[in-house]
Amino acid sequence: MKKNIERDQLFLNISIIIYVLYISLSVCYEKILLADDLAMAYEYRFISQSYFSFICSFLDSSTMAARPVSGFVTATVMFISQYNEFVYWLGLFFFPLSLLVIYEVAQKILTVQLASLITLLYACSMIGTSIQFSAIMLNSNLATIFFCLSIYILYFHKNIFLSSLLFIASVLNYEIFLPLIFLHLFFIKKNKKRITFIIITLGTIIIFRKIIQPFIFLHSYQRDEIDKILDVKRVIQIFLYSAKLFLNDIFSGIYKSILNYKKLNFFEWIVILIITSLVYKIFSDYDFKKQLQSFKNLGIISLLAIFCGMSIFLFSSYIPTVFGFDNRNLGTIRLFHTIFIISATILLAIKLNLGNKIIAVFFAITASLFMITNISVKNSWIYANRFNHELFSKLKTAIDDNNIIRGEIGLDYDIFNELKINPNLTFREPVFFKNWEAPILCEMNGIDPGKIHVYNIENKKDCKIIFVYKNGKISRLK
Repeated sequence: MKKNIERDQLFLNISIIIYVLYISLSVCYEKILLADDLAMAYEYRFISQSYFSFICSFLDSSTMAARPVSGFVTATVMFISQYNEFVYWLGLFFFPLSLLVIYEVAQKILTVQLASLITLLYACSMIGTSIQFSAIMLNSNLATIFFCLSIYILYFHKNIFLSSLLFIASVLNYEIFLPLIFLHLFFIKKNKKRITFIIITLGTIIIFRKIIQPFIFLHSYQRDEIDKILDVKRVIQIFLYSAKLFLNDIFSGIYKSILNYKKLNFFEWIVILIITSLVYKIFSDYDFKKQLQSFKNLGIISLLAIFCGMSIFLFSSYIPTVFGFDNRNLGTIRLFHTIFIISATILLAIKLNLGNKIIAVFFAITASLFMITNISVKNSWIYANRFNHELFSKLKTAIDDNNIIRGEIGLDYDIFNELKINPNLTFREPVFFKNWEAPILCEMNGIDPGKIHVYNIENKKDCKIIFVYKNGKISRLK
């Protein structure tokens, strides 16, 4: 019996690895570049500095000065990418690396079975999808890695100093885990050590952000906007958006994914069936009651972590949403929402005296829905990438037909309606919108970005030349 469980567990882990790598490699194969990745991919083509000079100039920017750790990694990837463009997509593999760390930490704290389930559901979560499909979001994945390692060091080795350094590294990658400092305090038993941890951690972060950062970097930008919490209207807006995210938007995405089930290929269905059947087999005989107190603690901690994680929106200009590229700030919520689903399900099932097989069925169904949604999101990113290229390819033809040599061109394709009604966009994946996305799309489709500047009409309405894209056809409006 034990050998069968170990065998099933091994097969499940192998299947998860195959699935995760398949998703990442699909994105690499399609060479998907959307949103901010378009700007980064264009930038590395014109690097003329030495490695050290480029690192310094890259970090000295409003977006990277506050995130020097991930900024250094991103700059390194970009610098190498000028010699081989494929290197840029290696940034995607920080996501599988974060899964490995999550699994290792979870199986040390909990069990191998639960670690696999947490890793699987986190890998397929519909919250913060950009961190899985965008190479530039390696900062979020690095933040997750350092955060998990800081918890591991504190939980098992009681090393406050090293745990603090890892937590600081997480924040200096991406500040999404900063509100979760309370979790470390939960694991520290003595008040003196808690105070020491707070002084080291918050002291270092504050000194860097308020003193070192503006001193070293000319283009330093303070990303925290504390005064926003005094804006009552915005606080209410954040609360409503958060409620909408959990109560409506997630389920809307799942529903849209189910409607697109025919777009899943044979291999994807096979992997889904294998993984869900293994999840059922493993948990149908799992002793949940033995770890009842652990699940209670997990439920409370994960729920508090979700609330604390959402609080970061109160101190920034971001809005909580699962849509578009704006969902990139939800890495914390993605992790603890996954843990909360598992712990809450088990606690509720035990309270209702439901058997193991019922719990196993629920986890199997949940895994299948998450995987279907995840694959649908992958297909949506592929679709959005192709949509952009089709848009600019047809624009190139229209420009040639109209003998346009230079100037500013406004492109109108009713983007907000497109995002809302297009069934191919599961979570309104980021099609062409921002000004900085245009240069590389122009270059890749034969338009000289030095002579012709393309804008989405929503961002620049005073363009002298306007083209309208509708029903797959492009026509000149003026």
